[in-house]
Amino acid sequence: MISRGTGPWPSDNTENVVKKWFVSRISDGMEEAERGPVTRLCLDFLTDKSKGERIVGDYRYPESIIDKLALYADQINSGTPVQYIIGKVIFSKLEFIVGPAVLIPRPETEELVEAIVKEVGSGFIGSILDIGTGSGCIALSLKNEYPQAHVEAIDISADALKIAKQNGSKLGLDVHFSRCNIIKESPSASYDVVVSNPPYILESEKDYMESRVVEHEPNIALFVDDDPLQFYKIILSMCGNGLIKSRGVLGLECHRDYANQVLTLMKATGIFEKVELITDLQGEPRHVIGRCRVN
Repeated sequence: MISRGTGPWPSDNTENVVKKWFVSRISDGMEEAERGPVTRLCLDFLTDKSKGERIVGDYRYPESIIDKLALYADQINSGTPVQYIIGKVIFSKLEFIVGPAVLIPRPETEELVEAIVKEVGSGFIGSILDIGTGSGCIALSLKNEYPQAHVEAIDISADALKIAKQNGSKLGLDVHFSRCNIIKESPSASYDVVVSNPPYILESEKDYMESRVVEHEPNIALFVDDDPLQFYKIILSMCGNGLIKSRGVLGLECHRDYANQVLTLMKATGIFEKVELITDLQGEPRHVIGRCRVN
């Protein structure tokens, strides 16, 4: 049975009227500052036209699209992230499929990719490993940046890997995705670049987070039980045991409250000649980048 939207309905099917109607329909589901961008995203997606194209063409919304917008509004008001509703997100200028099995890629993670590219430089043809790949956004963005590089990506979730593989196929980028639980096993190869945005939020923080994140995004990719540094310690231990090559680059995304501790841990390994803490666009400590010593 096909789901149908419910009223109230817009008084007209013109751009301004439909836009104002949709904004009012989602007012219970999100903060005022978010309503405009989310409305624009939904209108552009369902019409397959930009706002400019709609205005120039004197676009009128058909009943079928208004009906879908009503359904979208109901989902948004129930807490479902809009990215899951439309099933895609733009990351590093690439379009990725997303769903409840993977985290929604954040702008801060785009900044991690940019930091890796800045450190590695142009023309890189070595090997890259992305740990906890989720949608594959980091691995595929780096493969897009470095077409000649050999890129591998691992995740504990089979469902996440399905989406990552779909993204690789859709984008035409050759990344090898495989299942791996780094708590129990370590990749056997060595890599020139290792990158990860691992789980780092304590379970105790759930009560202070937005419900649409806690209730809809995969908790396995977000939370750790009692040690926010758990996965950083594991990754750094693996790097010390040969996961990263001589002069290799390690890039980690961190919780703002623990980034300095990750920095200290990385320095304490003794295998990195250069370690840098990078702040995000909001001025928060977010990424730690290290360059391995010559072995």
